[in-house]
Amino acid sequence: MIKMLIKNKKLAIIASILTFIVGAILFTSIILFIGKIPVSALWESKNQLYFFSAILLAAALASLVYGRGSTERATKAVKVLDENLGIEVKKNAMYKILRALEQMPPFVMNQYISMNINAVEEFEDQIKVYKNKIGHEDLLKIRKIIDTPVGELQDVMEKLYTETKLEHFKILAQADAEELITINLQELKKILFVE
Repeated sequence: MIKMLIKNKKLAIIASILTFIVGAILFTSIILFIGKIPVSALWESKNQLYFFSAILLAAALASLVYGRGSTERATKAVKVLDENLGIEVKKNAMYKILRALEQMPPFVMNQYISMNINAVEEFEDQIKVYKNKIGHEDLLKIRKIIDTPVGELQDVMEKLYTETKLEHFKILAQADAEELITINLQELKKILFVE
């Protein structure tokens, strides 16, 4: 699925910026053509929604290009997990995990921490379905993470933040996230390993 990854983050950024510019022009042109709207009327309030939609589509397209971009972050994260927890994760799997994590805004994670929300419980059905799809070896890796003391996991989160600059890891490495991590790991253990 992820075959066309750009190894260099700078190239991924440049490609996504160019995609945004070209996409904005292309989508705006298509909307103007289909709606038979003259360019001079684009700034009228009744047409701004169309222009905004074109920009939004271009931003989504650029995000996809950037998402196919740098594997540098995933490579660094894989190395941190291997060196600190002795867990081998494939780069493409880590890339998918990081992309999924990026989809959650950091303020939402802060809210989960402040409210001690049991996210695992919210996704129990999906986790059970996923459990049936993964192999014994992957379950052992998950078990190793669950059995690792939360303080050590937070140290790993801090190292992951240092290497990836992904704000989510920094948030999870803070002391006030300890209770949230504990609650969610206990729930995950109950779902995956207690019949």
